[in-house]
Amino acid sequence: MKTNSKIFALLIMFSLTAMRFPQDLKRLSYQAYLEQNKSSWKSNVALATKTYQANPSAENLFELALTEYGLLNATMKDQDEKLFDAYYDDLESRLEELAKDRKYSAEAKAMLASVYGFKIAYSPWRGMLLGGKISDLMEEALEGAPSSALVQKMYAGNQYFTPEMWGGDQDKALAAFLQSNKLFEQKQDTDNWMYLDNLAWTGIIYQEKGMKAEAREVWEKALELEPNFHWVSKGLLADLN
Repeated sequence: MKTNSKIFALLIMFSLTAMRFPQDLKRLSYQAYLEQNKSSWKSNVALATKTYQANPSAENLFELALTEYGLLNATMKDQDEKLFDAYYDDLESRLEELAKDRKYSAEAKAMLASVYGFKIAYSPWRGMLLGGKISDLMEEALEGAPSSALVQKMYAGNQYFTPEMWGGDQDKALAAFLQSNKLFEQKQDTDNWMYLDNLAWTGIIYQEKGMKAEAREVWEKALELEPNFHWVSKGLLADLN
């Protein structure tokens, strides 16, 4: 059995080298987001898990956490709490581990805060338990990596989805989304599903503020980048009056 396990691990490593991991995993995640396909996200998580098991580096652990985060984010659309619960504990543990890593600490804390936000969305009563943790984690993440596009995105989402009475602020959310967009663009990381997601939510905030021209502009920008972004083309932009 041990020999077979070693052979299996080597085969995985050879396969991943051939597919240029994590670049191809990033592409697969982009496609899963675009198609809003939870099954594809689950397949991507399985691939990332095998990669980490074959080579348990901090980089591969972070890629696994990013992929699991994408899956949990996908459950929010149709409130698939069963699927969320199936992956939540593992992701929480991975992010807690990464939060101790010098390279990935800030981004792991920001993602953990966001995941806690997902948990509250499914179980609002947990807000009393997790609200303080989210604030502390976001503060530490912003202090540790203010120039991280991911950190700014997580902060933007936190400010947008947190009720105003509990510290949420739509203007701060918009500013953070715009800053995150700028950072993705500066790093030429616009083929990232999180950047596409940013553009959608940036337009949503503009629309809610009555800034329809700005909303249209940012959504048209998203479609120039990705014509198959149907959430925008067939949903958000199509419904803009």
